[in-house]
Amino acid sequence: MVISREFVTWDRPILHSAADWLIRSATVSPENLPLVDLSHCLVVVPGGLAGRRLTELLIQKVEADGRSLIPPGIITVGQLPEHLYEAKLPFASELTQQFAWGETLRAFGNEPLKPLIPFPPDANDLGTWRDYGDSVRRVYRELVSDALDFTEVAQKAHSLEDFTEQARWDVLAKLQNAYLARLDALQMWDKQSARLYAIKHDECHSDAHIVLLATVDLNRATRQMLDQVAGKGGKVTAIVGAPESWSDHFDEHGCLIADAWADETIELDWQSVAIVDGPTQQADEAAGAIAAVAEKYTAKDVIVGLPDENLLGEVRRIFGQHGLKCRYGPGRSVVSTLPFRLIETIIELSQTRQYHALASALRHPDLFVTLKFAQPGIEQLDEWFNHRLPDVIDNSIQNEEVAQAVSKLNELAAPFVGEKRSLPEWADQVRELLLAVYGSQIIDLDTEANFQLARPLQSINEAMAQWNDIPPSLSQAFGASEMLRVLKSQLTSSMIPAEHDPEAIEALGWLELPLMDAPVCVVTSFNDGLIPSANTADLFLPNSLRNLLGLEDDSLRYARDAYQVQVIQHSREVVKWIVPKRSADGDPLAPSRLLFTGGTEDLAQRVHKFFGMPEDPQNQAKRPSEKSQDHRQRIAIPQPHQLEVIEMPAWDRFSATRINQYLKCPYRFFLKYVVGLRGEDDWSTELDGGAFGNLAHDTLQAFGISDVKDSADEKIIFDFLSAELSDLAVKRYGKSPLATIKLQIEQLRLRLRAFAAGQAQHLQNGWVIHLCEAEVAGPYPIISVDGNEIELEGRIDRIDYHPESGQWAVWDYKTGDSTGDPEKDHQVGPRDDKRWVSVQLPFYRHLVKSVGVRGEISLGYITLPKLGEEVRFREANWGEDDLDQADATIIQAIRDIRAGKFFPPGEARYEDEFSRICQDTVLGKWEPAQ
Repeated sequence: MVISREFVTWDRPILHSAADWLIRSATVSPENLPLVDLSHCLVVVPGGLAGRRLTELLIQKVEADGRSLIPPGIITVGQLPEHLYEAKLPFASELTQQFAWGETLRAFGNEPLKPLIPFPPDANDLGTWRDYGDSVRRVYRELVSDALDFTEVAQKAHSLEDFTEQARWDVLAKLQNAYLARLDALQMWDKQSARLYAIKHDECHSDAHIVLLATVDLNRATRQMLDQVAGKGGKVTAIVGAPESWSDHFDEHGCLIADAWADETIELDWQSVAIVDGPTQQADEAAGAIAAVAEKYTAKDVIVGLPDENLLGEVRRIFGQHGLKCRYGPGRSVVSTLPFRLIETIIELSQTRQYHALASALRHPDLFVTLKFAQPGIEQLDEWFNHRLPDVIDNSIQNEEVAQAVSKLNELAAPFVGEKRSLPEWADQVRELLLAVYGSQIIDLDTEANFQLARPLQSINEAMAQWNDIPPSLSQAFGASEMLRVLKSQLTSSMIPAEHDPEAIEALGWLELPLMDAPVCVVTSFNDGLIPSANTADLFLPNSLRNLLGLEDDSLRYARDAYQVQVIQHSREVVKWIVPKRSADGDPLAPSRLLFTGGTEDLAQRVHKFFGMPEDPQNQAKRPSEKSQDHRQRIAIPQPHQLEVIEMPAWDRFSATRINQYLKCPYRFFLKYVVGLRGEDDWSTELDGGAFGNLAHDTLQAFGISDVKDSADEKIIFDFLSAELSDLAVKRYGKSPLATIKLQIEQLRLRLRAFAAGQAQHLQNGWVIHLCEAEVAGPYPIISVDGNEIELEGRIDRIDYHPESGQWAVWDYKTGDSTGDPEKDHQVGPRDDKRWVSVQLPFYRHLVKSVGVRGEISLGYITLPKLGEEVRFREANWGEDDLDQADATIIQAIRDIRAGKFFPPGEARYEDEFSRICQDTVLGKWEPAQ
């Protein structure tokens, strides 16, 4: 008996046609009962979602006729082979296979293994051996699924011209024999090898009527098994979702013939194609397409295709702004859930004792509750971090609440420190950790908590249960990190489905779209590389070798995706194809080549639609629409009068720092000094400019008040500065600071060496240090602003005196990478119309009066530039007119601050804690909120 093919039109949803066909083929009851008996059928579907939907349709159609249903067996393609033969030995689990391959490679010997692994890991590095083994296992699995093995590939590869990997495949063939022998000794079977054995020994058979439903890309092994079933009188039917006129595009198994699709014209309605710019515009276009049909269709009638899963977040965000819900059918990976992240965080803390592990643990929502940690504690933790910038956790945490939380975390982490254990022993420790955190919670299985907590816990427990099945000869003692590595590899592909929501629009991956029957389908990311997909780099099986072996290659992927496009286009009432021109990173994207198939008569118009000028009013990528402009202005910068101010400052005393900050950005000045906002995080991995400058200033201050300040010996000066820097660094950042901080300290030490040389020469020129870090704390100098006496305050880095000339010099230390030009730093604009943007040095002219300095004063920088540049004492060349203009700038700034002029933000755009509020990268940002 041969496999029969049944063609069902793609002008309606394929699942509906298949359900009708199955009902017609049902066994007739001899008692003439109203019964549809499909128990003799075994229906094979591409994925589980299609199987569940088929069951729903069968029940609906049968019950609508007042009959009852005995449903068919419904399985996925991957489950089919084990229904066609009888296994003689228990199967090795996927985890056991991974361990067996790892041990096989490790025992093979480094020298024979070199063609495959030129630099093998250490013999005790079991995790890396298992990773290599898993890579080999995946290749072996793919080959066996197409009725091949490593030995056959090694033989066939000889026919490839200039093939250079023969030695590698010879090693793989030997490894295959060693791996199978290892499983035989354990009385286990490799599932893929068992299928191949069944084929070679003609063992495949089935009494069921096997119905292949739109399984258009069956692998060779499965097709050979089905041929054996049909050859022994078994009944096999392939339901093909296409008109019968397309029969020459499908083989006898209902699978695609790649060559037949290579030059086929893909029928697309160009009115349904939207060219957009990037991810946000994709999501906007999808929402617009749904809004356009909202009067006729509800959420359950709409499906969104996501060939690029990375678009999901943006789709959810934009849909939310439009009042739409979005449910992602595949769900989320277990390793991204809170229970797994809890295990990961605690084990990392137990192994590294690094600050980032502590911070992650204290911010974990479930640990946060367990530890009874409060928000002020997080703020105090951030404050401690920014003060110390620690690499590892030490005893410098003074805050009692933080210290108590760390102590409790240490108790949870203690079982994972030190000794190695077997995997089943580790499973007990993991369960105890989860019980300590989640044991007191009661979970309602009918709520979202079931999906967010109960199901991940169940998946983790089921994964650990498999550890008991690993033969002792393959399992050794593990450290906690190695155990976590095993658990993560098990759970990476394990998904937790989202809770069903009848009001949510379903989003699915590309491969699941064709068999879904929602009448409205919006497909995003219709780009080359995704549709059709491509295997751009394969370590073992490049496309040329795949083609030789008859494996799935780019031509078959093209055929599959071309077919799916046809099905979607024909079977839906409304289809929208969205083609972005750029990725989230701004990289250019190519449109799917399926847009340019067929004849050439309208090819130019199609190319022009994507690459041409913005002449098409429907093309949102080429000219901004009113909608996109509205979206840009949706979040406006809050006006000062819209923000709550607890207490307005008196504004009767100012420092140069505040004046400079106002001149730079009035709005940031308002946020910081009026509203009282401040940014706090623990993201730093090095000293920022302020911390680096403070370390330099404090070191130089210690020098400026020491006896060494009057020395002209460069070595004495540097030795003092170097010792002082080391002492300050240990006091502030501990004995084990971050590596980047160690480097910065040494960079500063090099700058101080250059300073020592410059300072010695400065002393020889007759200048002596009069004051360092001179703080004006009263009586304060006064400046008059509109009849009001305004006090001035601040601190001067350094004041020098020249006894012979009676001159004074006021200096500001500069530690930036540039050499620092005081005039360019303070003024901008043409020579005859300069504008003051900083008043730091002119401000000092007023402050020095409070510390007893009288007479002629020069102003300038002492620069401590990066390595390779000498320290310089750079004096500013300002005349009295310049300094009078600086005073006028100070007075105007004070006047504006007292008048409440804090908007708009400054023109300069720079990154700080307020840059997002100020929307420095957004055009039209100054427009006020309505």
